[in-house]
Amino acid sequence: MNKLKQTTSLSQRKVLSQQTRQAIRLLQLNTFDLEKEIDNLILENPLLEKNEEIESNYDVVSNVSALNSDPDDILKYHKKNETLQESLIRQSEMVSFSEDEKIISRIIIDCVNDNGYLTEDLNNIFLQANRSIEVSFQDIFYVLHTLQRFEPVGTCAIDLCDTLSIQLDNSYRDSPLYESAVDIIQYVKKIDITNNPGFDRIIAGLDKITRFDEKALELVRKLNPKPGLEVCKKLDSYQITPEVIIFKRDGRWITELTKSQPLVKLNADYVSLMNESKIKTDLDYLRKNYNEAKFIIKSIKNRSLTILNVCKEIFIRQAEFLRSGDIGMKPMTLKDIAESLGIHESTVSRATSNKYVQTPRGVYELKYFFTSELNTDTGKMISSKVIMKMIQECVKTERANKPMSDNEISKYFTTLGVSVARRTITKYREKLDIPSSTKRKRD
Repeated sequence: MNKLKQTTSLSQRKVLSQQTRQAIRLLQLNTFDLEKEIDNLILENPLLEKNEEIESNYDVVSNVSALNSDPDDILKYHKKNETLQESLIRQSEMVSFSEDEKIISRIIIDCVNDNGYLTEDLNNIFLQANRSIEVSFQDIFYVLHTLQRFEPVGTCAIDLCDTLSIQLDNSYRDSPLYESAVDIIQYVKKIDITNNPGFDRIIAGLDKITRFDEKALELVRKLNPKPGLEVCKKLDSYQITPEVIIFKRDGRWITELTKSQPLVKLNADYVSLMNESKIKTDLDYLRKNYNEAKFIIKSIKNRSLTILNVCKEIFIRQAEFLRSGDIGMKPMTLKDIAESLGIHESTVSRATSNKYVQTPRGVYELKYFFTSELNTDTGKMISSKVIMKMIQECVKTERANKPMSDNEISKYFTTLGVSVARRTITKYREKLDIPSSTKRKRD
């Protein structure tokens, strides 16, 4: 029978504290996600509040002259954008609705999803409205009809055919193809779309039915099956907010944060309450949250400083990009930046992940500037981005009736002192979505 034995051993391992894990998490968040995280932290900690005094940390006049853009274009990055519901509410406040009609409009708007469709049937909307006020179905229909003509036209629709009919009636009522387009929409009503085959697939199927006018089908194809997404896509597009801006001042490139003030600050009322309170349980609660709040503010400041330092080092190395574009890109890795700043590679990775920088050449993700390297005959290293730019230039300048093959491009690069294998040319060409020479050939 085996005897049980108990032994002890010593070992060391790194255990990250909860605060350290939180600081790491804050560093890897982009601006949009950071703001959402801050909203959650404020709900959990009463000693935190938003700092509404967000100011730009750069000279707008110098910046505008460098970027050749309008100050409003830069400030757009800091504006909150409307949701579909907010857009409809704003428009409803501009029409002459009565107080009762305003209540009905709010109920209907609350039932609209991102695609622009109602999530409740009209009977339920009627019952909801009658809990607050006395209304008829005629009142409901009047408000609904008005909302459906707001921008984007066709929202608050009951189903696909409803939104198509609204858009058709609004935009193409006087078209000679109107009646034919109405027939097409009426036919779509008969199609079983419970399995959600998709609008394009439905119209493609109708192409095979010869009794439909091709021009009328093309007209219906122009209608938007999900009009609400016009607003939601705009909202998403503004979620890319540059953390850093690069501009020229007095002949020098300046790298600065787009927001200089911390996003959060201590709530002065609660700090005052903590200093005045004599009750131990209250004091313990406030002090605990006070320490956590200070750490969060410090972590956010450190996050901004780390991103700024990393970005400055990137553009010390990639200054030629600012002057010449992709053709001036230098090979650069996370390790290069980490060694220069004396920090870990993972910190550089988190500081650049999903973060954006505004340059005179446009807005780029910071990861864009990290590239692999290739040898040249002169012993210098060249960035893979430069190779791709050179391939694009070759394709632009080649003869249409005799495009350069990958092998010919490789040989041409060799004459420039850059040794790139044919298979590497092929890989980068495909990455750029450039067809092969046979497909590029034109008579």
